[in-house]
Amino acid sequence: MESGRLETRLGPLAWQSRGRGPALVFFAGALANHDLWRDVVAALEDRYRCITIDLPLGAHPWPMTPGADLSSTSLARLLLDCLDLLDVDDATVVANDTAGGLLLLSLATGHPALGRVGSLVLTNCDSYDQFPPDALKKAAALSRTLPRLARAFLRLQLRWPALRRRTVSAVTAYGLDHERAESFFGPARRDRRVAGDLVAASAGFRPRLLTDAAETIPRFGRPVLLIWGESCDFFPMTHARRLASDFPHATLVAVPGAKTWVPVDSPAAVAGAIADFVPAPAS
Repeated sequence: MESGRLETRLGPLAWQSRGRGPALVFFAGALANHDLWRDVVAALEDRYRCITIDLPLGAHPWPMTPGADLSSTSLARLLLDCLDLLDVDDATVVANDTAGGLLLLSLATGHPALGRVGSLVLTNCDSYDQFPPDALKKAAALSRTLPRLARAFLRLQLRWPALRRRTVSAVTAYGLDHERAESFFGPARRDRRVAGDLVAASAGFRPRLLTDAAETIPRFGRPVLLIWGESCDFFPMTHARRLASDFPHATLVAVPGAKTWVPVDSPAAVAGAIADFVPAPAS
């Protein structure tokens, strides 16, 4: 395994790389990191180069540079900056939750690293006017108007077991083991600057950004795979079907019983769908 700090214009990002073969680049959304994909990567690293990059969305190990531009457009470009910095070509970019919304937004940025993207894999994620999803719109508004209060509430949510359990049950059907829960929630609980990065990012989530960016979806001519948990309360199957209809070359795989964090709930289904979608050289 390779790992290190990726020095970006916003600050350092943690990255890991396992295996050899076609490049799969994984991004997780709010309050999640590389460990969201832990079991998926374990199933694929014998045939693929699996790269995980932790975005500054609350589960990242190092705070961003003070004053860094954490607007949604800047974060969308950050995903593609990472492909340049790691010099990855013909990448299959895999994203969940908030990161999926940022990936959709990146399609409208005109970033030159879009040429490094060979295909997309989206699991349950923000799209169209669901940025953030309806259930989190008040939290985004609080992040804009009273960021210190939003940060304090976020850290309380991560410290108080009852609130933490409610957060987990909203996004995963089967819960989290202690190691994964600490990986996701520890950074923002321990460091108010990390929590502040997520609040700053949340302040920029606005539905209009993705509804405007959706105009580029029908022009994205590369293959797209949608792997969607059928039991997700934030991003139901209707969202996946709309994306599948609007992308010119999209395949939709439904995963029964899985919620938002489908890579946690059904890693075998996610890994299998990716392996069917991205050809790997024979052993």
